[in-house]
Amino acid sequence: MRIGLILPEAPQYSETFFNYKIKCLKESGYDVTVFSGKRTKNKLFFKHSSAYPVYKNKKIGQFVLFFFVLLKTFITAPERSVKLIRKEIKDGNQFFTALKILYMNAHIITHKLDWIHFGYATMSVNRENLSGVMKAKTGVSFRGYDINIYPLKNPGCYMKLWDKLDKVHSISDYLYAKAVKLGLPDNVPYKKISPAVDISLFKFKNDAGVIKTPLRILSIGRLTWIKNFETAISAVKILKDKGTDIIYTIAGFGSEYERLKFAVYQSGLEENIIFSGKKEHKEIAKLMNESDIYIQPSYQEGFCVSVLEAQATGLLCIVSDADGLKENVIDGETGWIAPKRDPEGFAGKITEVINMSFEKRKETALKARQRVEKEFSLEDQKKNFIEFFKD
Repeated sequence: MRIGLILPEAPQYSETFFNYKIKCLKESGYDVTVFSGKRTKNKLFFKHSSAYPVYKNKKIGQFVLFFFVLLKTFITAPERSVKLIRKEIKDGNQFFTALKILYMNAHIITHKLDWIHFGYATMSVNRENLSGVMKAKTGVSFRGYDINIYPLKNPGCYMKLWDKLDKVHSISDYLYAKAVKLGLPDNVPYKKISPAVDISLFKFKNDAGVIKTPLRILSIGRLTWIKNFETAISAVKILKDKGTDIIYTIAGFGSEYERLKFAVYQSGLEENIIFSGKKEHKEIAKLMNESDIYIQPSYQEGFCVSVLEAQATGLLCIVSDADGLKENVIDGETGWIAPKRDPEGFAGKITEVINMSFEKRKETALKARQRVEKEFSLEDQKKNFIEFFKD
């Protein structure tokens, strides 16, 4: 079985979901090639092919490369190239636009594949006809940005994709249900495969349920607007003003770093909030082991593996009511849910957890760990991925 996994770039160190998916498929005898839009200098354990570059400021060089790549593609895969152009024109594209689509897919169309799987739904745009001309099945994975954000900016963006799908994978039932509302036919075979946790790395902490002084709170994620770290910062301000001795660490980096740093400065929390930057997985496990409470205040989440890892470690988890998080944490049983955009709500939940008996906190941490072991194991994820591509 030859699988082509289409991603924006080769998986990075933090993208354990994709790395493990590729690894388990390879170990099961599948021939996996990752096709990405960017080249990488990293050493990879899988076959990789990157798209031909687009030079915005080198018009002559781009024209020469464009002509050379198209000529090479027509010679290597003449029938597929012609079919793709015809299908794109039939879909309403101009001839030159169809040529550009062939150029952007030239690194894929010459391969022999049984499956073309879009690791993100957004990767299917201008690639919807590939499977048809390559006589391969089409699969897609849904994640938060694909379904929650991208269609808001690009209405109808997946309409060409929906009727070409052979199977759908989603990390949560919520994202699948939302895709159906966006036009996905409900008769397309669907499989939910949630993220999983390496419990050998994220060991259950010895002092789970203990609240130390100062209280240590942790969040992990890209510093982007959708993670809504400003709500968490405001919650910390409320707690500090009420006399709570607190240290809040945010691990990650991103476009909102300066704005968040300024919010911390304006709130007078420079001694209470630490931006620790992007961390390796082993460093994240260490941070979790040293913390008491984990919070995830996101506006939207498809699921969030960091919350799973925090539960596996025995952290007391408080998350927003973003839809995917409501599948991740069972409110009042494996953690707690607070309203998004509500600093008072998060501060109140943190205070509630602080004032809770140690026995109740320890019981919650244990239930969270047990659920992760039972429902989010790497072995179950491996079996699910293998089954997904069998049919």
